[in-house]
Amino acid sequence: MADARADPSQPRLFAFSMGERDPTTHVVSSSNKAAADLLQRWRRWPRGSAVLSGPAGSGRTHLAQVWATAAEAHAWDHAEPAHEVFQRFSGKVLIDDADHVADEEALVRFFDLAGERGGAVLLVTLESWRPQLPDLASRIAAAPRALLLEPDPALLEVVLRRRCRDRFFELSDEAAAFLLNRMERSFDGAKQLADILDQRLRKGARGPVKLGTVRRLVSDMETHFTDDGDATEEEDAPP
Repeated sequence: MADARADPSQPRLFAFSMGERDPTTHVVSSSNKAAADLLQRWRRWPRGSAVLSGPAGSGRTHLAQVWATAAEAHAWDHAEPAHEVFQRFSGKVLIDDADHVADEEALVRFFDLAGERGGAVLLVTLESWRPQLPDLASRIAAAPRALLLEPDPALLEVVLRRRCRDRFFELSDEAAAFLLNRMERSFDGAKQLADILDQRLRKGARGPVKLGTVRRLVSDMETHFTDDGDATEEEDAPP
C-alpha cells in the first residue's frame, strides 16, 4: 500500500513505490539517494563488496533489506563459517550490524571471497564504527561506501509518520506539518518525539491525531522543539 504522503515525482529505489516499512519499499530523498544509487549498482561493485553506514536510526537495515530483496541476497547470522554461507547463498550476502561481529577475520574472509569468486557482499555498520583488525580496515577503505545523512524534510516526514504508526497512531496532515516545523531534524529526534507523543496521548484514541492536540502538547515538550514562529492553523474543537 503506497504512502498517502508520497510525492509522485520522488525517485524510487529499485522501481518499488514508497510505502510502509517492509523489505520491498524505501523512500529515496536527497539524504539517502547516494546510498540508494550505490546499492542499485550492486552488480558493478569493485571486487563484489560495499559498505553502508549511517547514524543510529537512519534506516540502514531497512535500506539493506530492500537491496537484499532486489539482489536475492541472504542475511548472515554472524555464527556460521564465512565460506559455507558464501557458497550456500551464491555469493550474495547481507551482513547487518557488522560492527557487532566479534570475529573480524570472518568479515575479511567475506571480502576476499567476493573478490576472488565474484558475488555481492554488503556490510552495514554504524557511521562511528572503526574496526580493530588492520586487514579489515584496509578492505573497508578500498570498498565503495555509502553514508546515510540526517534526513531532509521530505524524508523526515516519512520517518516521523512511520515511527508514529509503529506505535499505533496516525498524525493528521496539519499535525505533522506543525511538528516538522519545530522538531529536532534528525532520525533520533523523530524517534524521541514519537515516544513522547505515544506516552502522552490518550490510550485507545481513534483516528488521526489532530493539530489542536499536538499544539497543546508542545508546551510540555519544549526541549524537543525549535522556535520557528507561531502557527496560524486553527485549533481543534474542544472535546
